[in-house]
Amino acid sequence: MKTASDNQSQDAIKIDAWFTGTLLITFFRLMLGAWMIVNGLNHLLPMWGLPNIYPQPLGTLHLSNVMLVTMIETGLFDYVKVAELLVGLCLVFNRFVPLALVIALPLGLVVFYNSIVLNLRFERLFSFFMAVWCTYMNVVLLLAYVKYYIPMLQFKAPVGKVEDLRLLKNIFHTEEQTKSE
Repeated sequence: MKTASDNQSQDAIKIDAWFTGTLLITFFRLMLGAWMIVNGLNHLLPMWGLPNIYPQPLGTLHLSNVMLVTMIETGLFDYVKVAELLVGLCLVFNRFVPLALVIALPLGLVVFYNSIVLNLRFERLFSFFMAVWCTYMNVVLLLAYVKYYIPMLQFKAPVGKVEDLRLLKNIFHTEEQTKSE
């Protein structure tokens, strides 16, 4: 027979697990956001006449170097770094997080591919190397926000209507505000 104290201890464990998970998700969101802000700013500061935070690595091995130099020479790197900065700001300030995480995933995967595959550093897969953890944190965060992606995962989705544009007014509302309307 369970006593009231048994139920209280089970509730405390559930609350502690939820609280711990929330702390971990918040830490990952802030860490990934801060990392993206620093990396975005590192590239953009010299454009504004300010010094870099650190020298931009150009890859250790030939293929990594070719990829990064080509991205820089074609101007693609500028767009990537602006996207990184915007995603980082969204994550740190907790705004448009599900969208920011979707945008962050290909950015992080390119960093992961360059750092691990093109530089042949497979021993870093299970290390605390930020290029690896950026991708791992992104995947965990995507899973934490999965309820926002489920509506997009329609096997056969009908085309929307012009009237659907009225839904745009809800993007600055909280979930509770949208439900009450």
